Amino acid sequence: MRRGHHRGEVDLFVRPGRHAPFRAMAVGWLAPVAAALLVVGGVVAWGIVSAREQGAAPPPRSAAVPSKLLLLELRSKDAVMLAVVGSSGTSPPAALAIPPNVVMTIPGQGDGTVKDVTLLNGSEATVAISNLVGAWIPHYAVTDPNHLAAIVDRAGGIQLFGSVASGAEVSAGLLEPGPARALTWRETLIGLFEAGPSWAPSDFLGSDDAAAGARLLTAAKGAAMEALPTATVTPGYLRPDYEAVAGLMQERFGMAGQPPVRVLVLNGTGAPGVGESVAERLIPQGYRVVVSENASSFDHRKTLVVAASEESREMAEQVRRLLGVGTLSVSAVPSGLGEVTILVGEDYTNG
Repeated sequence: MRRGHHRGEVDLFVRPGRHAPFRAMAVGWLAPVAAALLVVGGVVAWGIVSAREQGAAPPPRSAAVPSKLLLLELRSKDAVMLAVVGSSGTSPPAALAIPPNVVMTIPGQGDGTVKDVTLLNGSEATVAISNLVGAWIPHYAVTDPNHLAAIVDRAGGIQLFGSVASGAEVSAGLLEPGPARALTWRETLIGLFEAGPSWAPSDFLGSDDAAAGARLLTAAKGAAMEALPTATVTPGYLRPDYEAVAGLMQERFGMAGQPPVRVLVLNGTGAPGVGESVAERLIPQGYRVVVSENASSFDHRKTLVVAASEESREMAEQVRRLLGVGTLSVSAVPSGLGEVTILVGEDYTNG
């Protein structure tokens, strides 16, 4: 692989990720590059901008007003169900159940499905689902059927499939294996938010901030249940309709209306956690990671931020400012996959 130069042509090759077969499904327009080869050709550098020169940089793009969202995880022995709950604070709360068979890009992990996300810890899962919905989710809370049953009983039961169900009945439905479990999870959330019980920190198995999680879920009384906009990409798998997702997040959750700027992240050091760390910095400011892979070698000392065109130059500068490092370049041959490509080097501080 040729290293990034300040002038001339740069090719950025990608190692096949562990979820490479999902790439064509995750984003339909990636089918021509299912071989996992990404080339950003004809890159002409227009200057190295150090962290000391940030004064001339434009202010970072902002995704929305501060988010008041929470990722709620229901964990049992053989399954994990996910939902995003809350709002930006400027609109009534809403809830969004996330189907396990949605294909997506997982920052720092590559391409996979929501089911793969459920194998991650809470903070990693929060970054991944934030990337999926295009809005930053600052909190997560994990519960299980037994704790959820206690919440249902505190509410005096909830409506489930047209009748009042006790906590034990809800728990039994959520433990029943098969495709109906996702529907039971969705209907349970509808019943819970209609009943509006008070949540407590002790209702969670884990959380980044149990008190905040309890407040957000208690405040979600009356939350409308929404469906993630998707299209069937192949039997058994769904692909997000990102334009419709952006519209939903604006209308129901009060987030930014425009789809996030697409970013490709290549790990040029081999250090673990790089993709996730970059995503944590970019997603809150209105960016979405659409490719997260290893570069073909791990000897890159300097970070390279490549704008897909002159029109994307300002976006690339904003990305460089958020990262705090990077050589800014513009490609003469856009990849067509995103507005900005980042080849992360050793100068990037992961954390």
